[in-house]
Amino acid sequence: MKGLDHNHFRTGREIRATADRPFHFVDSGLPNLYLVGIKYFQSGCGRVVVEIPAMKQLLGLIARVIVAQPEALTGAEIRFLRKRLAHKAVDFAKSISVEPETLSRIENGRQTAGDGTDKLIRLYYLLACEDPFITKARRTVIGQLGSQKQQAATPRKLVARVKKNQWETAC
Repeated sequence: MKGLDHNHFRTGREIRATADRPFHFVDSGLPNLYLVGIKYFQSGCGRVVVEIPAMKQLLGLIARVIVAQPEALTGAEIRFLRKRLAHKAVDFAKSISVEPETLSRIENGRQTAGDGTDKLIRLYYLLACEDPFITKARRTVIGQLGSQKQQAATPRKLVARVKKNQWETAC
């Protein structure tokens, strides 16, 4: 919390977030995000200061989970992804080919994103983000898309084997 004496809070009650009592991370902008394993301090007046290590890594992980989920994106999740890209709403709307007013309604939960818009937002995020995990995968895919593939004289043999009821490739 900006402008507060953090040492004052350390004299208050220290709490460690556990699986039974996770910390509700409302400042993320996501209403359903809870953290475990962090500590936070609560003053006598009820104000809270939280210590979240590796924040950039945490936000990247959350974004990857959101983009990969099978369920439709919520407005809060779309706003989270947009903010991770540091895009203004007007610029983001233009990038995904929707009117700024439409994006506003979607982000505020007054309208749902259509299936095509949902897919485009996920793809746009994956192409525009600076996440090192995604960057590596993106480079690989772009490299494969951009390289001239030689026609194989004979198709390569694809082999899959089962081991303890789990399939794996044997190539």
